[in-house]
Amino acid sequence: MNIKSLGYRTDFIFNQYDGNVEDHGDYYVVTTKSNVNYFWGNLLLYKRPPRLGDIKTWKNAFKKELSDPRIYHKTFAWDSPDGSYGDPSEFISEGFELDKSVVLTATSVGRPPKFNEDVSVKTLKTDEEFEKVIQIQVKCGGGQLSKDSWEGFYRLQLGQYKKMIAEGLGVWFAAYLDDKLVGSLGIFTDREVGRFQIVSTDPEYQRMGVCSTLVYKSARYAFEKMNIETLVMVADEDYHAAKIYESVGFKSTEKLVGLCWWDKSRHT
Repeated sequence: MNIKSLGYRTDFIFNQYDGNVEDHGDYYVVTTKSNVNYFWGNLLLYKRPPRLGDIKTWKNAFKKELSDPRIYHKTFAWDSPDGSYGDPSEFISEGFELDKSVVLTATSVGRPPKFNEDVSVKTLKTDEEFEKVIQIQVKCGGGQLSKDSWEGFYRLQLGQYKKMIAEGLGVWFAAYLDDKLVGSLGIFTDREVGRFQIVSTDPEYQRMGVCSTLVYKSARYAFEKMNIETLVMVADEDYHAAKIYESVGFKSTEKLVGLCWWDKSRHT
């Protein structure tokens, strides 16, 4: 695959484990077998941004390529790591939401200004620990989905991540403060590049240096023990987390834009 974006290339670590990425000429068909309604895991990745007049062709292509009747979303992205929008106005007028992300990378990390000496970080192995991780992730879920929807999503995701961990493809890290699990993240690899997944901190323990300390310590582990040369983060462009990652040494290298629509009556 000749994909320019490091963000999408590292996304596909997971699709190639639990799904497919197939080149269909104008676009790639990206699927996730275990969760057909994972919006950003089942999509068409086009090789250029949208143009005026594309909406009918793109929607028909999605219907053709992702025909599972259980699917109630449509997601489109394009391989433009400079963040080019093209003209998505038709999509937005039909209720699609524009998603903007920043890709951050690091080949080394430094101790962050808000390093918390009291935070310990360890790798997770037990189901009990992962259950605590899921509960924190649900707390951090946005308001666009219900608590039950977020919990169902994270259970499916963590189930696949645990399989990958068992096969030596990743490690899950947790931050502890006063012997309580207060944050976690995963790092997965294709043996060359490492990709962070679901960085989350219990809302009751945010702004205490938990996240930056967790990212710093887990990144060092990845460089030193997983033999990873480059680490990749993807964060919402408008979310404060990107600043936390930058404080550890990550640098913004790409901007990604996509479009997503879903039937909100079936996912509330």
